[in-house]
Amino acid sequence: MRRVSLLSLALFSSLFAIDFSKEAKVNLELRPRYEYVDVDQSGKKEANALTVRIRTGITFKELFSLKGLDLTFEPWVVTALVRDYAPERSNYELVPDPEQVRINQVFLSYGGKAFNLKVGRQIITFDNHRFIGNVGWRQMAQTFDAVRLDLKPFKDTTITLAYVAAKTGVTEKELGDGASWAFAPDNTNIGDDVAGNDSILFHANYTYKPLSLNITPYAYLLNGMHDTYGLKLNGKMAFQRSFFLSYWLEFAYQKDPTLTSHENGKKNIGASYYFVSLKPGYKFSGGKVFLIAEYEFMEGKDGDETHGFTTPWATLHAHNGWADVFLKYTGTSNQYGLEDARIGIGFKHGKIGVIKAVYHNFKADKSFPGGGDKFGNELDVIYKRKIFKNLHFGAKAAFYDADSEAKNAGLGDKDVTKYWVWLTYKWSR
Repeated sequence: MRRVSLLSLALFSSLFAIDFSKEAKVNLELRPRYEYVDVDQSGKKEANALTVRIRTGITFKELFSLKGLDLTFEPWVVTALVRDYAPERSNYELVPDPEQVRINQVFLSYGGKAFNLKVGRQIITFDNHRFIGNVGWRQMAQTFDAVRLDLKPFKDTTITLAYVAAKTGVTEKELGDGASWAFAPDNTNIGDDVAGNDSILFHANYTYKPLSLNITPYAYLLNGMHDTYGLKLNGKMAFQRSFFLSYWLEFAYQKDPTLTSHENGKKNIGASYYFVSLKPGYKFSGGKVFLIAEYEFMEGKDGDETHGFTTPWATLHAHNGWADVFLKYTGTSNQYGLEDARIGIGFKHGKIGVIKAVYHNFKADKSFPGGGDKFGNELDVIYKRKIFKNLHFGAKAAFYDADSEAKNAGLGDKDVTKYWVWLTYKWSR
């Protein structure tokens, strides 16, 4: 009944609004995906999930004949064809893609060359999604009920200000086993006294074109949670046409929240973050090959601090290994901190596709209570290829090998194997 009601609402809204708009643009995305999860000695059955994301959307252009005023409406559906996974079935490993139906985006936008204002439920992402992301890897996205203003005061400068009234996570209910993570449940409704509601986001970028350099200061003030202030420098340098070096240098500091109207207990936070990424490569006819050398540091907590450096609104799957061993940890507590040193190699060709392998070595910033600071190692491998104009194929795998010292942290002490196979079809008119 719920699905029928939502689809009826979407159809009714479309028919009503199209009388007041110049044109309507429609988009459709289908993403069937198989996911396998095996956690060694967890006491649970291996997960086998075959899910499908159906993302539909319509944008009504120039409402009421007002140039620059648009309305976007996006109902999303996640359904499962094979349900051998939690939370759909008990005693199985977790795959955070439960069946659900949601109006994932609905917002008004108005603007021109110098500015754009967006009001409503919307996806917001910045940079590499390390701090603010849409959790796009999961079948349902993370969205924000927000007012967003994008300014372009100068040719190579952009400034974004956003007021976030509430966040909607990737699931509609808690996932069980205590997994009511800050980044997962749909538990933040407008007006509720919930940490994260009524937050302020600031992000700016200046591009210095002669050096292909981006300079990005940012400040994310999450109400009742923490403040994060940071600076990023990234760009790409070319040598003798064929050789290049992509780089990313970033530092951030996290402190007690400035906004405390939704604070649950007094906070004591003071933690640093830095990330260094170097990707040298070589271009050839039709493609390129590149190397990856990266180091990411997230400071743990000292003494009586509330927690270490955390990123609860990030697209966490994109960082610190696809096995998601540290997903909840870096999103909520990061008690001992995390150091992620990684090396990799990649190949991209127009006809063959993209192949990439990355090896991670994980350590803690602080020593564990029982001694040691090693978590484990992980190998991630991915292959992606365009089959037709609107159809893409992907496959990837993650193999986490736990270190014996991790048992003293009670985290990352079990081997994890995951792999995925998927198709993505996109259509618009």
